[in-house]
Amino acid sequence: MRHTTRATEAAGFTLIELVVGMAVMSVLMVALGSAVMLASKALPDEQRLDRNLTSSQVANRIAAELEEAVHVTERTNRAVTFTVTDRDDDGSPERLRYAWSGAAGDGLTRQYNDESEVEILGDVHHFELSYDVATTTEEYPGAPVEGDETLLSVYDGSEDLKSYSIDANKWIGQYFQPDPPEDAVTWSVTRVLFQAKKRGASDGKTAVQLRQADGDGLPTGGVLEQHLLYESDLTDSYTWREFTFEHVSGLMPDDALCLILAFVSADVHSARIRYESDEGPGRLATSDGGANWNYDSGKKMRYYVYGRYTYPAPEQTATRDYVTGVRVSLQAGDDPAARVNTAVRTVNAPELLSAVWELDFNSDPTALDANADGQGDWVVRDGSAFDAASLDAGVWQANATLDTFPENDFNELTTVEVRFRATSVGGTGAVFWINADWTGSNAVPLYAALQLQPNGSQTLTVYRKVSNGTLIRLATVVGLSADFVTLRLLIDPDLDTVNIRVNGRQYSTHAYATWPTGNDDRFASILPWDCDAQFDYVSVRVGGND
Repeated sequence: MRHTTRATEAAGFTLIELVVGMAVMSVLMVALGSAVMLASKALPDEQRLDRNLTSSQVANRIAAELEEAVHVTERTNRAVTFTVTDRDDDGSPERLRYAWSGAAGDGLTRQYNDESEVEILGDVHHFELSYDVATTTEEYPGAPVEGDETLLSVYDGSEDLKSYSIDANKWIGQYFQPDPPEDAVTWSVTRVLFQAKKRGASDGKTAVQLRQADGDGLPTGGVLEQHLLYESDLTDSYTWREFTFEHVSGLMPDDALCLILAFVSADVHSARIRYESDEGPGRLATSDGGANWNYDSGKKMRYYVYGRYTYPAPEQTATRDYVTGVRVSLQAGDDPAARVNTAVRTVNAPELLSAVWELDFNSDPTALDANADGQGDWVVRDGSAFDAASLDAGVWQANATLDTFPENDFNELTTVEVRFRATSVGGTGAVFWINADWTGSNAVPLYAALQLQPNGSQTLTVYRKVSNGTLIRLATVVGLSADFVTLRLLIDPDLDTVNIRVNGRQYSTHAYATWPTGNDDRFASILPWDCDAQFDYVSVRVGGND
């Protein structure tokens, strides 16, 4: 039997199979490539991630520092300057500024105090700041409207007239207090008249003074205004003598004054003055040259006092703006998808100010640098070093003149607050002075003087300088305790007025006019003026609204 065996052939692809397989493979490769491309596009861009992360960090840093702002001195959509509390234990707040030029590709910069600007983010294409601002208004009395001249006080009786001879020790005076209308705000004196004649030789001079009265009806030491009565102008008979007063104004409705006729010079007597010996009250007399006075309830000088009352004007409004929140929008690079946004509420609701000086006397005032300009906010007037030993538990035992620095025009809303006191009798007193509302070479010098009286009380007087050597008294507050007194001045250059508060009490508002002072003292000052004085707190804030 024969057996036949078929040989096994080698496996392989025909041409047709190869062509078909390659076509299928091409389709698969294209699909795979597309899938890879799509997947790669779906993956995050590492560079974009880096930009987003850096932008977020920078935006959050700006927001975090703004959250602690105490004052804001620059506010635009591309820059902000603000102060925060002391960070380096030097006793001064720190100033921070963030800014961008607005040109795409420029960097965002940060400035710390007076150091150079540092770029903290490059290639910035968008940086915008927007602010939430709360506005507060303070209403206060406007500058009073002055009425016509009127008779304030008079005695012209003739029942039992006597003569009083003035010499070096014996002076005479008259206490008076007007009875103002109920709606009067303040009053002023324009003229006084009294009867006088000469006494012997015509060589005498007598000072005709107006002084504030104390609670006992006696004259205080400060002379509000005075003029001279020359004996050579008098005759042997009594005649009415008239004197005009220009600077005794701003008196409160319950204030009282003393007309004083004081010896200036003469061989013996300087004048004779007529008074009523059986009519009173209110005649004043001294036998020791003004050291001690007596108030006589049964006698009265013959006199006339004329003046004017002022009446309320429409209320004025001071407007201040405070930043309550800030929104930050930031984009590095030209991809809008890289933009980040954040917002913050400011803890301290910082006030919008153009300049600020503040002293609590816990450290050397000349070392404080709130505006971070590299120099102290206060300088000693004569250029000497500040005496650190004069600071005691947050109180300055004043022994020099301190001026604000740098110079400022104080031509925006300016709010001043001073806590101070005089600690010795005599001199001008503890003084705050400001040359305000500068326009070119014109300004208005204002100053407040706090004087300690012999009876232990203090008297505060606020003045306006109207020319070299001439002052107008705006307000006088007597009977203040010997403790620290808080004075607040609100100066509004838009309205040309200054408002006065003392120990929280509203006193008066006064119109002013600027004039060419002849100097360029664009600063505020605190000083002891020929007395011992202490200062506990000083604040000068300029601005407050846009």
